[in-house]
Amino acid sequence: MGGMARVGSGSYAKRWLIWPALILAVLGTVAAAILFAWPQDSPGRTRFDMGSIDAYAVGSVTTVEEGAFHLVRLSDEEFIALSSRDSHLRKCVVNWEPDLVWPPRSGDGSLGWFRAYCSGTVFDTTGQREFGPSPRDLDRYSVAIVGDRVLVNTGLFVCGQAPAGAPCEPAMTAP
Repeated sequence: MGGMARVGSGSYAKRWLIWPALILAVLGTVAAAILFAWPQDSPGRTRFDMGSIDAYAVGSVTTVEEGAFHLVRLSDEEFIALSSRDSHLRKCVVNWEPDLVWPPRSGDGSLGWFRAYCSGTVFDTTGQREFGPSPRDLDRYSVAIVGDRVLVNTGLFVCGQAPAGAPCEPAMTAP
């Protein structure tokens, strides 16, 4: 029979093994992608009961190292929780500097600022970037007042104000 070639039994066995191997490789790749993209629990706790509202004076800043945030009481009714990680160099700690006068060398500077020493960025008490290379304001976490208790949830992240199109990635919470 002129142009027909006969396929040997060895090639049938190879095809029988190739398809399952190909299917397993695709399933493994899909499983790895899902595991990589699936949200992971962050190490440590994410919910903080900060105590009674009355424990905080208006204008006070309380640093919570375990949660990597600063709790700021802006008014009688308003608290904010600011990340203590710089949005520019995410491992860099942002410290509260109560004695820092900004802007420096000006007669009308005000006292008390956040400062990231790694990048040199300075932020006001609302987390707004005033000076430095950080691409956005300090990131925030959820704060709730329940009864007379102040509760902070670092699992609920809100990106700091940034120019349009700027990326928003949560700052690292581990020191």
